[in-house]
Amino acid sequence: MMKFELKLFSYYFLLLSIVFISPSCKKDLEDEKTYSNNSAIESFLNSNKLSYTKEDGIYIHVNVPVYNYQIASGDTVTFWYVAYTLNGLVFDTNIKSVAKDFDLDTNVRSFLPVKVIAGSGNLIEGVDKGLLFLKDKENALILFPSSLGYEGNAIGPIPIWSPLAYNIEIISVNGKSIQSEKNFIESLNLISNGYTSDTSGLYIKNITLGTISTTPSLNNTIYGQVKGTLPDGTVFDNKGAQSFILSKSDLPEGVKLGFLLTNNGGENSLVLPSYLGFGNKGNGTIKPYQTLYYDIKIDSIK
Repeated sequence: MMKFELKLFSYYFLLLSIVFISPSCKKDLEDEKTYSNNSAIESFLNSNKLSYTKEDGIYIHVNVPVYNYQIASGDTVTFWYVAYTLNGLVFDTNIKSVAKDFDLDTNVRSFLPVKVIAGSGNLIEGVDKGLLFLKDKENALILFPSSLGYEGNAIGPIPIWSPLAYNIEIISVNGKSIQSEKNFIESLNLISNGYTSDTSGLYIKNITLGTISTTPSLNNTIYGQVKGTLPDGTVFDNKGAQSFILSKSDLPEGVKLGFLLTNNGGENSLVLPSYLGFGNKGNGTIKPYQTLYYDIKIDSIK
C-alpha cells in the first residue's frame, strides 16, 4: 500500500484531503465559485464532445465502459490516476511515464497504485466521492468544482478556486460483500451445470435453441417472457407474454444482455451477478449484492 507523506515542499500530497480554516462568510463565495466552476466543467466536456453524468456534484465521463462491481464505501480500491486543471496543466500522477512527460518531480512521488478504503475521507473530497461512482476495472474521467478540491487555496501550480479533473483507472475493488457473492457464484458450479460465461460475467444456459443467428437488437420490438427467481426459489418477477423494446425497458442490464444472446423462438436460463442486476443497493425487494436467476423466452421479433 502506498505510504502517503505530507511534504510542504512537494506536490506529492495533492491527492490527500487537506483541511483549511475558512471564515464563516466563505459560504456565499464558495457557492458563487461552484456555479462558475460547474459552468467551466460543462463547457470543457461539451467542447471535447465528452458525454457525462453528474452525481452528487461530481461529473463523470466513462472512457472505457465495463460490466463490473460498483465501488461502495468500505471497499478496498487500488487505482492509477492523472490529475490536471481544465487548461491542461498536469499537476500530479502516480504513473511514472506521465510524470516524465510533463516534467513533474519524480523524486518526491511514489509510482505505485494508490490503495485506499473507499469513502474513508483520506483523499480530497472530489476524488473520495467520485470513486463511489466508478466500477472495478473502469477507466473514467471525474471532474469537480473547487469546493470539492482545494477551494480558495493555491496549492503548488494550482490556482485558487480551480475545478479539477482526474483520469482514474481502477485496478481492483474488493470488499466483504463482493467476495461473498463471488464465493456463492463459484459454489454453484455453473459451468459444470451447462452454463457458459459471457464476457460481461453473465451466465447463460440454452433451453430451446430457436432460429439460429436470428437475435434481436436493442431497438427491436420483442414479444417474449421474463421470469425472475431468487436462489431460494422465490419468484420476484413473472412477466407473461408481452411486447417491449430493450433500449426502453427497465429490465436489469443482465436480462437485456441475455435477450441479445437469445435466438428468435429461443429460451435461455440466466444467472446474473448483482452488478448485472440491482447492484450494491438492491431495490427494496432485492437485497444488495443479490445473485439472480432469470428464465427468458423470445416468441417473436419485429
